[in-house]
Amino acid sequence: MGFDEVHKMDITGDGVDETVGVRRNEDGSVEYHVDIDGDGTADMKAVDVDGDGVIDHVLVDHDGDGKYDAAVVDADGDGELDAVAEK
Repeated sequence: MGFDEVHKMDITGDGVDETVGVRRNEDGSVEYHVDIDGDGTADMKAVDVDGDGVIDHVLVDHDGDGKYDAAVVDADGDGELDAVAEK
């Protein structure tokens, strides 16, 4: 499964560009896969569930094992990420 778009941009604000792969799904959702450390594996995935341009949840791989171990979600639907769930 590839990406519809791939961009280089400084997501972390450290002056170094990260790779962002964008996947537009058939259900209207959009996924942003971010490789922060340059190893070719996404360290973070932000998801716009309904395609409205607002991120609904973010999955994070803290330990670099390729598995997401934390999630930040918009629990109350106000457009702001506010709840953290550790796996």
